[in-house]
Amino acid sequence: MNKNYLTQVVWLVVLTIGILMMLSLLPPINTPFSIKQIDILSDLRTPNSNNPLDEDLLAEETDTTSITLAVDSIATLADNLTTLPDSIVKQQIVKSVKRKSGETTLIEDYSMQQNGLHNFKAAIENRNHLQRPVRIAFLGDSFIEADIFTQNVRMLLQDLFGGCGVGYMAMHSDFPGFRRSITQSDKGWKTANVISPKPPYNLLSLPLQHHSAEGEAYTRLKGVNKLRHIDQWEVSTLGFIAQDSAVISIKTDSASYSYEVGGSKQAQFITVDEPTSSLEVRCSNPQVAMWGTWLDGRKGIAVDNISMRGYSGTSLELLETAHLQELYKAIPYDLIVLQYGLNRMTPSITDYTPYTHQLINAIAHLRQAFPHTDILIMGIGDRCQNENGEIKTMPAIYGMRKAQRNAAIEAECLFWDCCEAMKQIGGMPTFVENNWASKDYTHINHQGGAPLAEEFIKAIKHALDNNPQPHIAQPTDTTIGIYE
Repeated sequence: MNKNYLTQVVWLVVLTIGILMMLSLLPPINTPFSIKQIDILSDLRTPNSNNPLDEDLLAEETDTTSITLAVDSIATLADNLTTLPDSIVKQQIVKSVKRKSGETTLIEDYSMQQNGLHNFKAAIENRNHLQRPVRIAFLGDSFIEADIFTQNVRMLLQDLFGGCGVGYMAMHSDFPGFRRSITQSDKGWKTANVISPKPPYNLLSLPLQHHSAEGEAYTRLKGVNKLRHIDQWEVSTLGFIAQDSAVISIKTDSASYSYEVGGSKQAQFITVDEPTSSLEVRCSNPQVAMWGTWLDGRKGIAVDNISMRGYSGTSLELLETAHLQELYKAIPYDLIVLQYGLNRMTPSITDYTPYTHQLINAIAHLRQAFPHTDILIMGIGDRCQNENGEIKTMPAIYGMRKAQRNAAIEAECLFWDCCEAMKQIGGMPTFVENNWASKDYTHINHQGGAPLAEEFIKAIKHALDNNPQPHIAQPTDTTIGIYE
């Protein structure tokens, strides 16, 4: 007859639970290693102020005057900053940086000299002598796709500092009617980009994509008057890598041009310095990798929207430095804004430390190619979900925002809290209620981009007014591989 072990099993389970319950009463133990406090009922608890994550979220919500990081974050930063010449100074900067001034969500400056916008400010102050427009590039995802937000940023900056045109335009768009700041039609292009199965990094630069002809390919661009300053422009620049000799045709309002270009591993640029309200580009050689066109004024300010649906910016460090530098010589950037995060965020995850390190690496790579360009991380926007019938910001948003801010701290660059700026004007629930955003409580639309752009311009103006006096900017050499 087999012996019944059920009683022993029951007592073993009871004893194990009892031991775990007693261990859960112990406070956290501080050792050189990370030991998580035992709590076998953690999945059954209702979130409250005793939860470390909620304490961090509460600090994110209520501290609107200075950076207050959780203790574990400060410890992590201290460990990572030991190689810096003066990590103590850096920690003091972190604690002193202001997030808000009145109703303005500020640009947070984590540079060691608190002059993280000095290149952009120098360009603004010397814009009449630069012999080019002051230029901002927004690299982002579907949040700013189709020039949402950036079209209004561009218009408001051109109101202040002059300039015209929509800046960068890809040769092909899957949704040409979605963009309202220009009319585009094209045919015959095959596109490869950073999210392709095998990204052709040897042919890419900051636009993150290239277009090659399949037969006779063309792109037609036409200015519109739906917003100010974009019905026409003064300078059209075409950027490409021609792996073989080819003929490229360009047509403006008043003239047609034909350019014979030679094969080269370096980027080449064709510039048409002629006011126009339309541009047509044609090419039939598949060995020409077209980056796109830049439609600008001769002076003032230019804002490029380089958005990539589904992209998170993590492979920026794989772009070849040589091609980035070639682009910079022809199309100099004074400020690069990184607007990413949506495509790395998962509602159930709140720790994005790996993404912090990926952003740091991307920024370091961009600085190697663009040493005179300021870098700003634009924090993730507000995103909401339904919690027991109430629309609330996802906890993951605060985790991603923290990761992005920590990246700005360690990379010593700028950070702008888009989520806080949205909350300043009501948050995502108000955006949806006002038809400023889609019902997914994630993506703003063209109407929603306008008030958010006004918040960004307030932050830019505050930073320009309060940034230290910059050095005088020198005109940039833009002679490499340019056909005029």
